Amino acid sequence: MGKLQESIVERHYRAFVDKNWDEAAAMMSPDVETQMPGSPPLKGIEPFIAYTQVFITAFPDARMTLDRCVEGANLVIAEGKFIGTHTGPLASPMGEIPPTGKHLELPFTDVFEVEDGKVTKHRVYFDNMTFMTQLGLMPEPASARG
Repeated sequence: MGKLQESIVERHYRAFVDKNWDEAAAMMSPDVETQMPGSPPLKGIEPFIAYTQVFITAFPDARMTLDRCVEGANLVIAEGKFIGTHTGPLASPMGEIPPTGKHLELPFTDVFEVEDGKVTKHRVYFDNMTFMTQLGLMPEPASARG
């Protein structure tokens, strides 16, 4: 794994799992731009941490695994899985979703743009349909049922 990958991806995932918001803030530019599915663009570290805390509340046992990572110039792209059990309330644009008790193993991709050792842009991609289906909040697509 390249030096930039280690300092960004593994630190980011470790800070998330450890709920170490000071470490998360230290590795990001104060005016970091974050784009997440289902959310308007977030500007700054505080909105990013607030968004992240929504998932920690809903999935207190959450962890992230890194499956693959590529690095080039000032860009790091990581594929992984968000894994946890929905045992807490999940804040959503439609209101609070009560705990379902369902296990979640959600594939995602992180894209980090880095300048002077700090993340300046962070984009996260995951499939909301897969997310909702795994939580039992919508039926599986017909093709998945066989």
